[in-house]
Amino acid sequence: MAEKSGQSVGLLRWCGIALMSAGVLMVVATLLHPSSEPATVIIASEARLIAAHFLYTLSWLLVLLGLPGLYVSQRERMGRLGLAGFLVALSGTYLIGVGGNFGFFAPVMAKEAPATLDAIARYWPVAVINGLAAIAFMIGYVLFGIAMTRTALPRWSGVLVAVGAPAHLLGFGISGLVSTTAWPVAILGIVSLGLGLGWSGYWMWRTPAASDSLVFDKDTRV
Repeated sequence: MAEKSGQSVGLLRWCGIALMSAGVLMVVATLLHPSSEPATVIIASEARLIAAHFLYTLSWLLVLLGLPGLYVSQRERMGRLGLAGFLVALSGTYLIGVGGNFGFFAPVMAKEAPATLDAIARYWPVAVINGLAAIAFMIGYVLFGIAMTRTALPRWSGVLVAVGAPAHLLGFGISGLVSTTAWPVAILGIVSLGLGLGWSGYWMWRTPAASDSLVFDKDTRV
């Protein structure tokens, strides 16, 4: 049992590091990303756009690696709300990460076929998937963040996650579709989300034994 517990402590530490790293990278990615993406802006800010999407992709990958550890370590206190939030947030994160790959070939299309670039964005299957990704991302992290406040994690880390995820995507979407004046909302939202995930990740890295005791509490009583 001691060996099993020790392995879990190491795994939780790595999950914590993944979430801390993801929190930093998603903030840097948003700061690099242009506030809107018409063809002219994509061409003019190609290097920034590519760098931003590379960091976004890496940050969402790290979230996918770290979030399961966070949930498993606190699952008993999170209850059904935490399970629902975890599954929906994980699905939304995956879809956001996959959809973000569009940014890697957007500069080429903006130069060679700007009309096609706009047509793809309006193509209904793409719009549906992007809509589902945004809804799952926002709802999932709201539920998961609320569940986090019920656990041994710092309460404010859950509040930051629950507030930050919807604020970021709403600001991002409004800035791209309506007005770039909403871009500061996207930045503040990602700072909130990144801080919440990074804070919980730091807690897992610093005190993995506390999380581990929740994971193996039933086993140690057998």
